[in-house]
Amino acid sequence: MTKNNARITDINTLIQAGFDPKTGLPIKAETEEKCMLKENIKKTLRILDEQNAINRYKWHNLPSSLDGQLLERILYYKGQGMFFYMDANDTFYFLPYALNGTIDVYGRYQGVTPLPFNGSTDNEKGKDKPWIVGLNRKPIYDVLQDDLSDEFESGCVLLSDYSKQISQTNISRQILQDPILDAMAEAFPLARTSLIAHSGIKGMRVNDEDQKEQVELASRATTKAALNGKMWIPLVGQIEFQELTDGTALKSEEFLLYMQSLDNFRLSLYGLDNGGLFQKKSHMLEAEQDMNAGNIGLVYQDGLSIRQKFCDIVNSIWGLGIWCEASETVVGLDKNLDGEVSDNQDQSGIPGEQSVEVANE
Repeated sequence: MTKNNARITDINTLIQAGFDPKTGLPIKAETEEKCMLKENIKKTLRILDEQNAINRYKWHNLPSSLDGQLLERILYYKGQGMFFYMDANDTFYFLPYALNGTIDVYGRYQGVTPLPFNGSTDNEKGKDKPWIVGLNRKPIYDVLQDDLSDEFESGCVLLSDYSKQISQTNISRQILQDPILDAMAEAFPLARTSLIAHSGIKGMRVNDEDQKEQVELASRATTKAALNGKMWIPLVGQIEFQELTDGTALKSEEFLLYMQSLDNFRLSLYGLDNGGLFQKKSHMLEAEQDMNAGNIGLVYQDGLSIRQKFCDIVNSIWGLGIWCEASETVVGLDKNLDGEVSDNQDQSGIPGEQSVEVANE
C-alpha cells in the first residue's frame, strides 16, 4: 500500500515566507495603501469645490440648450471653451477646443476646432478627438463695429476661466485645486488619529530577520498608519519598543485649523470671501478684513471681466444680449432689488423662463 505523504502546511510559515496561503502565490509587495477615509472626504471636497466654482457668477439670456452652470462646468474641468453657431441645426454651442491652425504675433489662436465635453481620446496620438472632423472656426477677439455676416457662421468666441498665462491653454481648476483638496482631506484622518492615540504612532519589534525589507518601509508606514488611525506598525530587527514620532502630541484642533487655513486659501483662488490664510481664533480687525477683501476682490474681478468681455463680443456678432454678472450670494447685495440676497433666476435662454428684470436688461 502506497504511503500517503500529504500534510498540512502551517499558514504562519507561508505568510512569513511571503506567500498567500489562499492561492499559494507570492504576496505582492505593498506599495501605498489608500486611506479610504481620506479618499471619501476628498470626493466630498471635490463636490464642494466644484459647487463654489460654478456658482460664482450668474449668466442671463443664454440661447436654448445652454445654461450658466454648463458653461462654468466646462471652464472648471477644461479651463476654456469656444462659443459658436451651427447653421445646419440652427443651434449655438459652447465646447472645449484645440488649436487647428496658426497663431498670431501675440500668440493667439487663429483657428480652432471644438472638442466633445465627454473627453473622447484618440488612443493612437494621445490627443482628444475633434467633435466633428473638418469643423473649424476663426476666433474673434474684439467687439465688431461693423455688420460682418461672414463671422456669423465662420467665427467663434473663446472664453477662459482666468487670465491666460504665456501659453494660450489654461490649466483647469480641477487640476489646480487637486493638491489643495488632497492636503485638506488628510486633516480629517490625522485629527481622528490624534483623538484615538494623541497622534503617537508606536513601533513594535518583530523577530523575523527574513522580512528586513519591512524596516525600509517604516517611514512610509508611519504616514500610512497615521492616515488610517493605526496605533502600531511592525518593525523588523532588534529594535526596542519606541515611538516613531517626536513624542509631541498635537491637538485635533490644530489639524482642523490647518484644514481651515487651506480652505481659506482655496476660496481665495476663486476670489471668494474667507478668513485669510492665518485666520485668527478671535475677531479680525477691520483693517485686516479690508486688506483681505481687496486681494480676493481682484481675483474675482479678473474672472468677471473676462466673462463680460466675452458677452460683449458674442452680442456684437449674434445680437443675443447675453450677460454675466456677480452672484448676489457672493457679493452679499440685493442687486435686482427683489428683497432677497439670492440667485433664483433661471440662467437659460429659453423664451418665457426669464424673469422680467433680466428680460428687460
